[in-house]
Amino acid sequence: MSFITKTTFNRLYRRARRIRSSDDGSAAIEFAILAIPFLMLIFGIVELAIILFINSSMSYAVSEAGRQIRVGNFQACGGNSAEKFKELVCENMSSLGNCKGNVRVDVLTGSNFARIILPEAPDIDADEDAPNGSVDNTLGGNPVVARATYYYKLAMPAALTRLETREGSGIRMLYSSTAFRNEPFSTPGDCPI
Repeated sequence: MSFITKTTFNRLYRRARRIRSSDDGSAAIEFAILAIPFLMLIFGIVELAIILFINSSMSYAVSEAGRQIRVGNFQACGGNSAEKFKELVCENMSSLGNCKGNVRVDVLTGSNFARIILPEAPDIDADEDAPNGSVDNTLGGNPVVARATYYYKLAMPAALTRLETREGSGIRMLYSSTAFRNEPFSTPGDCPI
């Protein structure tokens, strides 16, 4: 009986030494440990790159749409609604998904820049469309501030990236503004459309 126990013990001891000295599978285990944080970092970088691209495109679009107001072309085309200004902004932000459902625009004027106060952009849930803002009728020589708010629905869980604007919404609000004084046109310019 002691012989069987001693032989079995020796076999188990030799197998344990072989397993202990073997490196088979260690790379797979190390990869499994490091893969989750690595992939979170990669997807977070991609999400941030998309946000920066959208913000850059929106800045260009608001600047170009503001130019149409500045010279009077927007007013000549009957532009006095948020929907028409949103269309003008979205034309310059082509191929960025549901622009009309994700963008809110505000165009305000006053006697001087200090009197122009932009309203707070409302928070929305991820399944809602962006509400319309307000567009004031501007005349030649008026100071004007135009702002667009893009409600970007995050692709990655916000708990991983911490990029959401309001906790629990899954949305990052991106802003772009431009301020200018209209050209001193007496009547609106030509409608380029």
